[in-house]
Amino acid sequence: MHESSKSKPGTTLISSYIGAVAVWGVGRLLIRFSAESQWLPTWVHAVVAAASVVPLVLFAFWLRRMLASDFDEMMQRVVLEGIALGFAIFLTLAALYLNLRAGGVYVPRLDPPDLVLGAAMLVALGFAIAWRRYR
Repeated sequence: MHESSKSKPGTTLISSYIGAVAVWGVGRLLIRFSAESQWLPTWVHAVVAAASVVPLVLFAFWLRRMLASDFDEMMQRVVLEGIALGFAIFLTLAALYLNLRAGGVYVPRLDPPDLVLGAAMLVALGFAIAWRRYR
């Protein structure tokens, strides 16, 4: 296969991750809109909720397999640095938010989906930064 037609592992990693998070997000929107308008029964919400996290579970297993066997040392380092950078940024922002809130400073209320999506996007950003650094 020609070098330019091969999929780059970093690009595949980032796009797979963002795709899995996007499926979760679409599932969440469907659940939220249908719950507010009451056009789907609750059991369908449970099915959609479970189905929307399947890509995240599959991504986790795929990533574990890739880390253990298919990724070279550089890609393993990219993944580790990406996750670490995303987590460090998320932890810093969460700590700031909690301290401001504890101090009585007005901060907007964050729902759990806001926190999940924020962490997910920061990890994706960490992957992208680490991948760009090693390219």
